[in-house]
Amino acid sequence: MSSSNKNKNQFTDKRHKAAQDPKIRKRNKFLLIGVLIFSVIFTIILSTGYIIRYVIPQEKTIVQVGESKFKRSDMLKMLRVKQKNAEMAGSTIKSSEEIFKSLQNMIENEIIDQVAPSLGISVSQEQLDIYIRDVFMPKYNSDESPDPVQIEREFREIFNNYLNSVGLEESEYKKFTRWSMLREQMRQYVGESVPKVSEQVYLHRLMVMPDDEIDIMKKKFNDGVPFEYIVREFSKDNEEVIRRGGEIGWIPKGIFPEYDYIIFDLEPNLLSVEAQSIKNPPLLFFFMITEKDPARKVAQEELEQLKTKALNDWLNTKRKEFNVQATFNSEVHDWLSKQLQVSSLEKPKEKKSRLQELGVLQGKED
Repeated sequence: MSSSNKNKNQFTDKRHKAAQDPKIRKRNKFLLIGVLIFSVIFTIILSTGYIIRYVIPQEKTIVQVGESKFKRSDMLKMLRVKQKNAEMAGSTIKSSEEIFKSLQNMIENEIIDQVAPSLGISVSQEQLDIYIRDVFMPKYNSDESPDPVQIEREFREIFNNYLNSVGLEESEYKKFTRWSMLREQMRQYVGESVPKVSEQVYLHRLMVMPDDEIDIMKKKFNDGVPFEYIVREFSKDNEEVIRRGGEIGWIPKGIFPEYDYIIFDLEPNLLSVEAQSIKNPPLLFFFMITEKDPARKVAQEELEQLKTKALNDWLNTKRKEFNVQATFNSEVHDWLSKQLQVSSLEKPKEKKSRLQELGVLQGKED
């Protein structure tokens, strides 16, 4: 036997004897138990941290309307639906703004849900299914003739992919969709009170800053300089309004509710007193009207906006009848913002309606 093989065998014998030593075996056993205990403790710490940071906050109540309670997770799911819908449209949501809107929407939608039955307003399962199928049904070219099985399979695939992308169960999505459908039905119901013929004025406006040359602007107006020329020289309004020479068009009461007391007391071709912008101080408005009509048919776009205003007024009144509790602070806001993690995407240009171009819809003034 070679010396190298002899040394190898002696080393193996020593290891074998050491492994059989009761003291060493006992020590190894304790080491193994120690490692297992440490692993369990480490896992518990990680799990506890995850539960404290992610699970427990989701289960906390954020809104209660009467007996109905909603958790942070419910609001987060609403926000993720909005986020996903915006991404599908090629844009992003402003997370901070949408968080506050979603909080109000959750309260308002539950109020509508509780009041609707007493007014005979409801959304049937059939209506809900038709709406969802209309949204997610695959689109085919005119020369395609898919069979019903293929259509159903592709519909389910598109719908399930959407649900997975926003982390919703089908029942949860149907609940949010039902809320949306009920809200629109209530808007139409309350909107029936909006007159379709009303007093209107043909409105023009000019927007300036307090330190602009207002006195010079007024002098030019009094000297007979056409209003549209003055707008193009002095106005800080949005580009579309300036391009139109300050022209807004026929406006019924309620489109600019904060300024109705000024606009509808004006005589034609006179400049109004200055009015501070409610939404964007310190901007100042000057108004002028060129025509009045005591009974003019309200255009469809303005009518829809007035219906929305009527619903908001109705909700503000109804809310006083409900016990509404909201647990919302900076910690809740920050938690929701972190969960959203909205990526920055460039919003594509889209065709706007006349009122959107003029900054009238959605309270836009600039």
